[in-house]
Amino acid sequence: MTRYTLDIPRWRPALLNELSRSVKGKIRLKKLDREMVCAYAWQAKIPRATGKRRVSLHVTLGKRMQEFDVDAPWKSLNDAMKHAGLIVDDSAQYLELGPLTFSRNWLGWGTRITIEDL
Repeated sequence: MTRYTLDIPRWRPALLNELSRSVKGKIRLKKLDREMVCAYAWQAKIPRATGKRRVSLHVTLGKRMQEFDVDAPWKSLNDAMKHAGLIVDDSAQYLELGPLTFSRNWLGWGTRITIEDL
């Protein structure tokens, strides 16, 4: 089983409640997520998906950041990963959601995405 790790400092995927505020805001946030995931995936040289993958997420929270619901970051993140070719599709046939975990670091907040070929 091949495993890839994508570390994106000072970023986290847009949350579901942020995407529901306004249409312009939703477009802007999802575009930012696509750009970040694509850029870091290209830099890490992660190959395009050809089959099912498991995706796990670890978010390091910074100062004054709160934990969020476990379902909140997946919509925008899955769309961005599909756009980047990291997953074939976000259906159960091609994607297994791994755990969402949290830690705290007042200065070095960010997101770690772990992708495993199944």
